[in-house]
Amino acid sequence: MARKAVFLAALAALVLFLFYAQNNFNGYHMQLVILIAINTIVAVSLTMANGFTGVFSLGQVGFMAIGAYTGALISLPPIWKDPMLLPDLPGWMATLNTGDWPDWAALLFACLVGGALAMIISWGVGYPLMRLSGNYVAVATMGFLIIVYTVLVKWDGVTYGSQGLNPIPTYTNVWSAYGWAVLTIYVAMRVKKSSFGRSMISSRDNLIAARAVGVKAHNARLLAFCLCAFLTGVGGSLLAHQIGTVAPNAYYFTTTFNIIIMVVLGGLGSVSGAVAGAIFMTLVPEVLRDYETNVSIGPIHYTEAFGLSQIILALIFILVMIVRPKGLLGDREIDLAGWLPKRGAASTGSR
Repeated sequence: MARKAVFLAALAALVLFLFYAQNNFNGYHMQLVILIAINTIVAVSLTMANGFTGVFSLGQVGFMAIGAYTGALISLPPIWKDPMLLPDLPGWMATLNTGDWPDWAALLFACLVGGALAMIISWGVGYPLMRLSGNYVAVATMGFLIIVYTVLVKWDGVTYGSQGLNPIPTYTNVWSAYGWAVLTIYVAMRVKKSSFGRSMISSRDNLIAARAVGVKAHNARLLAFCLCAFLTGVGGSLLAHQIGTVAPNAYYFTTTFNIIIMVVLGGLGSVSGAVAGAIFMTLVPEVLRDYETNVSIGPIHYTEAFGLSQIILALIFILVMIVRPKGLLGDREIDLAGWLPKRGAASTGSR
């Protein structure tokens, strides 16, 4: 009961904050708040695939791109899906018009279809790859990312090529973004504590011992990979409906490394760490950009120092990895209920 009460209190605090942000933040700050939720979805999803199983995937942003493009094609106005412009688009998607739907229903449908397609593709990709381990999986999944990027650039009849898709209706708001973020965190925590989660973690810690006691490591890894792909696809669809456009370059190596940094910085096996990493990697780069122009530090003054924020960020990463090699939280979770006094824990005097 105590844990449930703490969870509900934290959820209520989040709702109050979102109400405050919606009424007091400007457009730029609201976009950052929404981006924190989307990055949280993707980082927590990657924690399930990488942190729980120990199978390091570099291709999850490919599933994010699949979700983004699928959601965008569903939501595009029919005038932009004319067969003359997108001749290879499936008929049902070309004629689908969600503009008359409520915004929340159109966004939910786009997220579910985008996530489902990403999950189906992830099963086909992951079924053979999850039999591998170590660097082999990383290289193979990076190959998948390159394939997705190439298809997005070259398949003009569906994706508009390197130009990308626009204008996409901007349906994503704080409530939809944080609703999916809370659901993702909840699913990840339940999976971690379930029998499947224990199978994932045992196969990560000692694959031979796990197989010896009957753990089906391949099934556990594949489940994590597919679940991660679904939620990552949802995150991609939310991002597309936040910024109103999608382009292949937005879902390539730079985004891949940013998401990996979020997970590694917080701790590979920690859901709480992934959330902390997502918040850090969303806010800190924006704050550091203020130190690239017209800054005075004692006798030092400079007008322009573009790239300084990236240098400072890299130094922070190096320092964290030296002090905390397993990330800020490692495998641990932030347990708010653990702060409550335990029953019978009151101080007792000598008898």
